[in-house]
Amino acid sequence: MVDNSATSNILEIKSGHDLIAAFQAGRIDFSGMDLHGIHLRGAHLNGIILDGADLRDSDLCGTSFFRASLRGSMLNRAHLGILHDSAADPNLDDIDIDMGCVDLAQADLTGAFLNHAQMFSINLRDANLEHANLAGAMLRRADLGGTNLNATDFSSADLSEALVSFEALKQAITTNTILKDARDADSL
Repeated sequence: MVDNSATSNILEIKSGHDLIAAFQAGRIDFSGMDLHGIHLRGAHLNGIILDGADLRDSDLCGTSFFRASLRGSMLNRAHLGILHDSAADPNLDDIDIDMGCVDLAQADLTGAFLNHAQMFSINLRDANLEHANLAGAMLRRADLGGTNLNATDFSSADLSEALVSFEALKQAITTNTILKDARDADSL
């Protein structure tokens, strides 16, 4: 007799509500799943395992992934923070920055594909971004303090006003990276 429970569990996840319900019911491993375009805005998914999952074009604003594992996951064009059009709304200070920001503190994002992801004011403190691809990503006001940046690709990424270890950045690929008003986490 063939056990199809793993297959049926995969088929049950058709929306963000399905994933959240399964997680709250005790399932933590969603590795390798196609979750492309999923909406998980504001979910608390601390400790979830999404290794190798396809999260491209997903809405993850306000989602908490504290101590989660997203090793090798695809997060291309995912929305991981507040989207802000400064031309339409120049009053950036009027936005509650903490609302809608993703918490990826201590998350393992080794080898994750985050190129062109929007991660305004994201918390990546003490995360592992080793070999992650963040080319063209928008990381304005991000907290990268204590983060492993070994071989992280920040090519053409925007790290304006980010808190980041300048020493750790030496281990990353920073071709055309914007570091306007970035602060050195090691000097605080």
